[in-house]
Amino acid sequence: MLDYLTTSQIGTLHHLGGERNTRRVIESMSDYLGCFRDVENVFYLNKAGREYIGSNTVRQKIAEVDHYLMRNDLYIKRRPESFKTEQRIKVGELTIVCDAIMQCNSTRYLVEIDNTQSMTKNVQKIDKYKKLKDLGVFQKQHGYFPRIFWVCTSEARRKNLVDACVGLDTIVHVWDEIK
Repeated sequence: MLDYLTTSQIGTLHHLGGERNTRRVIESMSDYLGCFRDVENVFYLNKAGREYIGSNTVRQKIAEVDHYLMRNDLYIKRRPESFKTEQRIKVGELTIVCDAIMQCNSTRYLVEIDNTQSMTKNVQKIDKYKKLKDLGVFQKQHGYFPRIFWVCTSEARRKNLVDACVGLDTIVHVWDEIK
């Protein structure tokens, strides 16, 4: 579900205390982990790790790792009741793939991570969310349309997202706020 984790994310997620203990725990799992350096070490399951847990999802070093790390920070900060990544919503001809659907305190959120996406593409996706809201499918099923939860990289991007999301119940955080 989280795909990639940094040293600090592993420590926080598993309440490992300080960096020294986190590194000790990671070292004990090293036969099952691949690693590459970003701002800090980023870990993922290697072949032995995937076999150990029965996963077929292959992960390796990628340039887009910040997208995953931003989503992970949201998960770690919010500790949602449920968190499903890369969810496809299809209603008739309308299809949206959101970065995650999470539920916190019985409220559903459609999660969008805005790391390097063009604002034009973000606005196109927001327009799809508005069409989805107008269709009323979520409202009929759940009694309300989910909040849209954005994580972005700057105040300027936050302002653009807030402006584009008029008419939707939206929360926009800069990544540094949820780390």
